[in-house]
Amino acid sequence: MSLHHERYIPSQEEYLEAFRAIYCDLTLGHKAILEKLYQHCYFMKNNRRLRTWELSEAAGYKGDASGQIGHLGAKFCEFFGMENHDFGQSALAIVSWFADELSGYWYIELIPEAARAFKLFRQENLQIF
Repeated sequence: MSLHHERYIPSQEEYLEAFRAIYCDLTLGHKAILEKLYQHCYFMKNNRRLRTWELSEAAGYKGDASGQIGHLGAKFCEFFGMENHDFGQSALAIVSWFADELSGYWYIELIPEAARAFKLFRQENLQIF
């Protein structure tokens, strides 16, 4: 993705179709990452951002999960028919990254369109959650 172009963000409806199509094929770790991002987005009103190690811990990965977030994002890139670089990096297909100016740490949050779609997907599929 060129710095001169806006970042592509799929619509809520496109994310919902992606969840319907790829969720069953995701690893347990990737499902745990999505669930942690979703829970944090909707239930942590004052702090919707997570550190990558928090996602690693939730998914049962040792170390930092940033690579796993990239793999998860690549699944969405593939569904949307986009190249990983069309999003800047594959993880940006599903999350946004933010640097904290005071601590210097990077934080992650689920893209709002993806969060709303995942909420609908969860409601449609209560038996798997």
